[in-house]
Amino acid sequence: MQDPLAVAEELIELTTTLATERRLEALLGAVVSSARRLTRAEGGRVLVLDRTGRHLHGLIGQNECAPEAAAFPDTVSVYSEGNAFNMRDANVFSAVTGQIVNLADLYDYTNFDVSALYAHDARTGYRTRSFVVAPLWNVEGVTLGVLQLINIRLTPDGEIGALPKAFERIVASFAAHAAVAMANARLFEENRQLIRQLDRKNADLAQENTRLKVMATVSDDQVVGESPVFQAALDLARRAASAPVAVLLLGETGTGKEVFAQAIHRFGKRRGRPFIAQNCAALPETLLESELFGHRKGAFSGAVADKKGLVHEADGGTLFLDEIGDMPLALQAKILRLLEEGSVRRLGDTKLEKVDVRIVAATNADLPQKIAQGSFREDLYYRLSVFPVQIPPLRQRPSDIPKLIDFFLTRIAKTHGRSSFALTPRALDALCRWRYPGNVRELKNIAERAALLVDGDERIDLKHLPANLSATQAPDIVVPSSTTAANHASLRAAVRHYEAIVIENRLRETGWNQSRAAELLQISRRSLVEKLQRYAIRPPS
Repeated sequence: MQDPLAVAEELIELTTTLATERRLEALLGAVVSSARRLTRAEGGRVLVLDRTGRHLHGLIGQNECAPEAAAFPDTVSVYSEGNAFNMRDANVFSAVTGQIVNLADLYDYTNFDVSALYAHDARTGYRTRSFVVAPLWNVEGVTLGVLQLINIRLTPDGEIGALPKAFERIVASFAAHAAVAMANARLFEENRQLIRQLDRKNADLAQENTRLKVMATVSDDQVVGESPVFQAALDLARRAASAPVAVLLLGETGTGKEVFAQAIHRFGKRRGRPFIAQNCAALPETLLESELFGHRKGAFSGAVADKKGLVHEADGGTLFLDEIGDMPLALQAKILRLLEEGSVRRLGDTKLEKVDVRIVAATNADLPQKIAQGSFREDLYYRLSVFPVQIPPLRQRPSDIPKLIDFFLTRIAKTHGRSSFALTPRALDALCRWRYPGNVRELKNIAERAALLVDGDERIDLKHLPANLSATQAPDIVVPSSTTAANHASLRAAVRHYEAIVIENRLRETGWNQSRAAELLQISRRSLVEKLQRYAIRPPS
């Protein structure tokens, strides 16, 4: 395990991140990374309480040994039958009692119900052994979620066991940092929402002209999102666009797979050529084959003339095959030939025709499972997945929700011939807190419905949103903490102390070059100068 100096250095680095980063996903990711490094844990997660207070869901997941096992897709019910706390679940027990759960081996006898973890291990092929859960409480003692650490390595050769008791307080400290990060990020987002509302009311003529110009150039296929996971997916899409390979877009329904396909087409060299899209689940097999590959006159009853397929229409451009997991096996063979040979045969024809088509496919299905079931060709899967791009669901990028809301409402306002739509703070808060099982498509539909319900210059409020967004909410789980107030002051003092140490260390590393130090700290030079004055930091004489 790590020595006290290493612990202090990790806390200093984490404090710097807390002081300079505003994105919740990045903040919690830094907390999990630091906690994992100190405890030598293979994996870590943060589960947060949803808006209703009835479920914990995964927001951050890391696993260096098995990335596919990092995320925990199942939600954890806070309540069991009879509306009592589900204390048999280790996560709920820790969240409610404030105690750290420290299990040496998940597969030995335990008083907790860990069947969900067993099922997750079975799905991913990863084996969870030691398991630690620490509560995330804010300064008022309200539960925000839990921090998990998985497979603590006690020795350099990889021996796994329970977290040593001496390190439980350190893990609790990192959980406190995570709670501070969540509270600060939410406060920052609330302030941004208020500023956004104020700007809408007090925008001057120049701002209005800029907004109208932007509105005039908005297109239906614009990609919107600044969160790290979304930008990572978009970066992959840009890289895929420059390579002449098939692309497989993976993601839940409504995440915007066709938007990504259009972006890949626009980013690449084929942007001046056609972009043709076809949903493979929308037509029966015979009609889909004719639609894709065309037919000759007399190929079947009703084929009164030759017909080109979508493959021919997309020649030189991009063919987007949505829901390819539902394509019949016989047609999968033809798509494979198109990928391998660049040729197709129309229905009723004996000749192959050469075409130059870039294939972008998308699915929300588990293709490896379909391969095991015999409903999807393994060779086609490997040809399509040369460049897979995983598009994150909206619940994994909550910081993008305000920007998406603004984008949809601006586009709708243009369609309705009005200047803009404004939201009340509580309506914006409800939209930002909803989990969106239908993802971006659901958010778009909610925005369109709300725009139809408002009258005149009325602002969009809770009454204009679906009932489930503004339904009666269960209160947060409030757990009294006798140490919260006592620790609060010392934590704030420690944060200032660590910040001063980090700043001075960076200045020493750069030979007291303030511009370079500010760049390393990822703050402005003006902010650095203000902090130097605040902490009375001066170069050695």
